[in-house]
Amino acid sequence: MLKAISISSFTCLCIACIGHSQTVSTVQFQYHSISSSIQADSATQQWLKPYNDSIEKYLNTTIGFALENVYKGKGGGALGNLVTQAMLHQAQTKTGTTIHAAMLHPASIKGYLAQGNITIGSLTQLLPYNNQLVIVSISGLHLTQFIQQMAADGGWPICGIKYNITPQGNATNIYINNEPIIPGNTYQIVVTDYMKNGNYKCEILKLLPQVSLNTNLRESCKVYIESFTNNHEPLAINKVSPINYVYE
Repeated sequence: MLKAISISSFTCLCIACIGHSQTVSTVQFQYHSISSSIQADSATQQWLKPYNDSIEKYLNTTIGFALENVYKGKGGGALGNLVTQAMLHQAQTKTGTTIHAAMLHPASIKGYLAQGNITIGSLTQLLPYNNQLVIVSISGLHLTQFIQQMAADGGWPICGIKYNITPQGNATNIYINNEPIIPGNTYQIVVTDYMKNGNYKCEILKLLPQVSLNTNLRESCKVYIESFTNNHEPLAINKVSPINYVYE
């Protein structure tokens, strides 16, 4: 059972000591049990109702339609394809320049996209984090090293890059936009700021130049899904994996 701690005595004591040099000698706590048996306060509920209603209406807004369930599978699956395609689409649209690839850690995607109407609420459940999108300039050498790291982890959702993963977890036959990666070239990739800051073992990205897109992962997917809706089309699903698992 969850418990809430009241520290009113401590708070009052701190306020009383403002401007005075005194030492706190004792702190008193009171524990109040919280359970479903506690009756809701009707006045508070009424006060919150307009806000709750507006939030519920917003979350129930339909933005698209899925003809089938879309799942996150090995290396990202169809759902990973969808999200990284949305990232790449948003990056290219916002910058008007060539962005070579998009990649995402699979932990950023939760659950699956259910068949039927896609709402803002269902998209929020799918992508609950407010990670911002950033474009990173990366050399072909470092990009290859980054892909090797993803391969060792089983493969991440990715768009614009194709490669094989050997049974030993090595990336081979790496192609970006159907061309071999050139170590001395500079490539533009779109990732989340959480990845750019070195999380998910993405230390290789930490010191590289970046440009913020001023949009988050969920918003980029919303815009991408709405682009199909605006053309009176269901959401297109790409089930072809950019990662080929080689079994020897």
